[in-house]
Amino acid sequence: MLEALILFMAAFVHGLAGFAFALLAVPLLSLVNPLTEVVPLVALFGFTMNAIMLWLMRKSFRLRPVAGLLAGAIPGVFLGARALGLFPERLLRLILCFTVSGYALWEIFSPGSRKIRLSPAWGPIFGLAAGFLGGMLNTPGPPVVIYVSLLRLEKDALKSALQGVFLVMVGFMILAHGLYGHLGPSTFRLYGVYLPVVLCGMALGQMLYLRLGERSYHRVIHLFLLASALAAFLKVL
Repeated sequence: MLEALILFMAAFVHGLAGFAFALLAVPLLSLVNPLTEVVPLVALFGFTMNAIMLWLMRKSFRLRPVAGLLAGAIPGVFLGARALGLFPERLLRLILCFTVSGYALWEIFSPGSRKIRLSPAWGPIFGLAAGFLGGMLNTPGPPVVIYVSLLRLEKDALKSALQGVFLVMVGFMILAHGLYGHLGPSTFRLYGVYLPVVLCGMALGQMLYLRLGERSYHRVIHLFLLASALAAFLKVL
């Protein structure tokens, strides 16, 4: 029952914001289940939701703005995994916390922040950072969300871009889990049991998303970025 509630709420947030499913589900589920079981399961659900939402928003998706991001993310994942243990995790999480929270607060409170727009040429740099953090700390989301939001896309294009990027990244994560033997029969059994709950939460979040205006949606994005920064900080303590 507790697992179902956690997955429902995490899927609702993902349906609303377009990300943060793993951010919420992994630490909460790991309180009652081992990480070796939780992480592959969450990856399967994440891939499913990204695929469905990308299909629903396919008319708004544009590959060109995020192609460079994906090109940088794939080698970044392997660099992060290779560098695991070479850098203090505490230091990396502090850097992540202050960078993400600083950006989110600046976007929320600075009246001129919307005038700054990134070129897609920055995509490989942000992708490399996202892949590196994903490979090392399993937290690729913040650099991706910051980059896509700084492209100043309208909300449907922004959310569909997030789904496309995370679909590819989570696909590589699932491949890695399969290669390392983490996708056993029990993982697929739990996936089948809880899939209706996840899809229901995602659908309700998407319904609320459709009622949000441009400004409200961008505020939701920044608030969840602050939540991700707080989660990174709490893991340091």
